[in-house]
Amino acid sequence: MTDEGQPLKPEHVFKKVIWRGTLEISETMEQATTWSITGIAAIVALFVGNLDSVAQLVAREGLRWSLILFTGSLVAGAISKQIGMAVTKGVQMIQKVEGLLGSEEGQRLMSQMTDPPKKLIDDLAAPFFWPLSVLMRRSGAEGLRDYLSSDKRFVRLFCTQLIFVYVHGLLAAAGLTVIATSILK
Repeated sequence: MTDEGQPLKPEHVFKKVIWRGTLEISETMEQATTWSITGIAAIVALFVGNLDSVAQLVAREGLRWSLILFTGSLVAGAISKQIGMAVTKGVQMIQKVEGLLGSEEGQRLMSQMTDPPKKLIDDLAAPFFWPLSVLMRRSGAEGLRDYLSSDKRFVRLFCTQLIFVYVHGLLAAAGLTVIATSILK
């Protein structure tokens, strides 16, 4: 069943409130990831900058594997941070548009529009380069069929962010563990 042309149901509003409340955590995770990335990068810089000294304290294989694990952690953290920024800014944009459309001015604007929704979607996507233009058109069409599609998309992105945060933390912990267990006696 499609939502197109139907009024917003109370169930839609309830789901939005719950999902968006959950998505607020994304910004906090993104900020925490910034700090942990900074710390791990500092450890890597310290190791690489003092390689000769560190090599006397830590077994070569342990140093090698810890640097590999730290690098993987940095990559996972950077991806998590990018996703977190996308979720945070995306939800802010949705709320801004909903605020406009819910206002008297927005209602007046909507009543004066003459283009059908599908043409408006195509016009909005037109200035974007491929593949973003295709994704915009697809998202717009999905938004006509399912009013909660953008919220659902951000919840899925949040779940992906959470996975990368965990991978980031696990790889960093593994790197520290390898260093600790590789200390020469």
